Amino acid sequence: MRARVCVAVAWGLWAVGLAGQGFSLEGEAGGEARTWADASGKFSVRATLREKNETVVTLVTADGRVVEVPIARLSEADKTYLASLETPEDNPFAGGVPLAGMTDLVPQVGGTPTARPGIASPAVVELPSNTLADRRESASVGPTMALPGAGNAINLMGEPTEDVALGPDPFPAVSSVPAAAVPLPPTDAYDKLGGPILVADNRFVVSIGRNKSGSPEETRGRLAVVGLAKGSVDVVWDKPQALKVLGHHQPTGRTLIVDALDQFQRAGELVMLEGVAEGTPRELYRRALPGLGKAGFQPMVEWAQMLSGSHIAAIVDGQLLVWDLPAAQLLYSIANVRATEPPAFSGSQRYMAVPHGGSVSILETATGALVRTFETGQSVTAGVAFHPNGGFVAVCSSNQYLVWDWLEDRVVSQAVTTDQLGSFPIAWLNPTQFRTALGSVIDLDLGMPVWKYHLGAAASPHLIGNTLVTVATSPKATLVALAVPHPAAEQAMKKLMGAGDEAMLVRPGSKVAIAVEGVTGDDATAVEQALAAAAEKAGWKVSRRAPVTLVARIGRGEQQQLNYRMMGSGSRNTSTATLTPFTADLEIRSGQGVLWQRSSTNHVPSLLRLEEGETVQDAVTRYEKPDPGFFGRLQLPPRIPKPDVADQIGMSSLSNGTWMDIPAEIRNRNRARE
Repeated sequence: MRARVCVAVAWGLWAVGLAGQGFSLEGEAGGEARTWADASGKFSVRATLREKNETVVTLVTADGRVVEVPIARLSEADKTYLASLETPEDNPFAGGVPLAGMTDLVPQVGGTPTARPGIASPAVVELPSNTLADRRESASVGPTMALPGAGNAINLMGEPTEDVALGPDPFPAVSSVPAAAVPLPPTDAYDKLGGPILVADNRFVVSIGRNKSGSPEETRGRLAVVGLAKGSVDVVWDKPQALKVLGHHQPTGRTLIVDALDQFQRAGELVMLEGVAEGTPRELYRRALPGLGKAGFQPMVEWAQMLSGSHIAAIVDGQLLVWDLPAAQLLYSIANVRATEPPAFSGSQRYMAVPHGGSVSILETATGALVRTFETGQSVTAGVAFHPNGGFVAVCSSNQYLVWDWLEDRVVSQAVTTDQLGSFPIAWLNPTQFRTALGSVIDLDLGMPVWKYHLGAAASPHLIGNTLVTVATSPKATLVALAVPHPAAEQAMKKLMGAGDEAMLVRPGSKVAIAVEGVTGDDATAVEQALAAAAEKAGWKVSRRAPVTLVARIGRGEQQQLNYRMMGSGSRNTSTATLTPFTADLEIRSGQGVLWQRSSTNHVPSLLRLEEGETVQDAVTRYEKPDPGFFGRLQLPPRIPKPDVADQIGMSSLSNGTWMDIPAEIRNRNRARE
């Protein structure tokens, strides 16, 4: 009888097991070389991603070193890249039936855009006063108290209630701030920047926290208030504890920070301040995080937002906690919420959208009552952002987006795009355009990216009116405010809007041909069938002859040696196996030009099962086979513009406090690699 034995993977090492024994894999094949940077922007390395878990990535550098880097130390661009790798295997936005009377909607994938003035706003509904900001502030239980971390757990998989008043909660009109570039106090790689956060008209607070290992005398935390109109910088808080600013509530003038952070950005206490905007900060009270001081890793505030002058939502070690800070009370908690895709709030913060797994749930913020849940149809967690009208939510991941009318529970816009979009953050520029995590500006009327804004080594951007505000860290820390879209982008967008379907080289209904290279027989047939299915999902028609060809290629990579360590029974014996992986590549070609491409290589999985009598080499060899299913899992972009039109889809990079437009030939070369 043949037995299968499975062993677990520990600390990023791969493992196999047989009859109580096992081996851990010292290396892994695959991955593309890219430049990785740390959060400061000072250090970078050219390396290939070998392995990733929730907290650490393992990289193989160009000079042959294997390094483990905490994800928390990586740049925002690298974190977004890691999130974008979680590509779904099927299209959650395919299919659907158009709703009667909804002629103003962007079409389903595979449809044809119709002219319209934009997404219609939902009807205004008078709602009762039931936000946390409407509540009377609780009396403070003392200057220093510990916060609870358990109680009133909300089940996002439960049944939505019908007892909550629902209606659109639009964002108030906000004036744009002036364009500016204001240098911050000098920083280096050991300084952690927080913010920028708007505290008053044209004034922002930025935190600079420092906790250098082995140099406790350098530990300090500063708050700088930056005035864009005058280019002023005032350091209003300078104390010997590392800190990070988390939020500000303008109606009450209160600012939330976490201070006394260790070198891993953990530990610390939540501190409520007032008077920061005026340059005279005063501490109101402190609240210790749950688990502070216990053995092991200290708690970490991964994300936070103020909901009133006294209530906050915070993600602490993967748990969303909503607290009444003066009373030191937990209103409710939600498990397994990721700081990389945090909740989003409607205009007055009446409603909260929480992404989790393949779903997005809407809750009443004040009570935690579940009112809506939307299944995205994929396993990865998406980024979310409420539309300016407060009744819609943008949902983004990988190269797909949708806009969900959560009040009516219907999708009003969706598309698969040629760009990788990422997940969080999403920022609405206007009612029909939003900027995605990886910088693409999506136009809902066209159903495609129309520009790309690359921020490089910069903090998470905030959009205020039509101004993007961020902290650039290279070549030196600078608070930057820039118009989005800027004039060059606006002009290009107008041209694209006027071009129509004739500007598309491929669009739903277009004919495409399929060519398979590198394999014959049944494998070639399987590849062709899988690719034909993917093309049909995009709305294309497969033909023997067409101006656009989908070229699928199966090849072999370089032979690699894999070293295994025996596990179990106290043995440390090692074993070696070789792997020559199969590669799978797809190019969408028009003539000699490559319009779009994707590639993959097969890997030994993280759980390797040995059949009885197999050697490690036998087990590895089982994975040396082509993967025709790769082509069926691809999400093909239904609309690809002609090259001359694609040249109008520009890219701008943040450089020295201004937008630097990237020439078309460089943009196209970069797009071909995505």
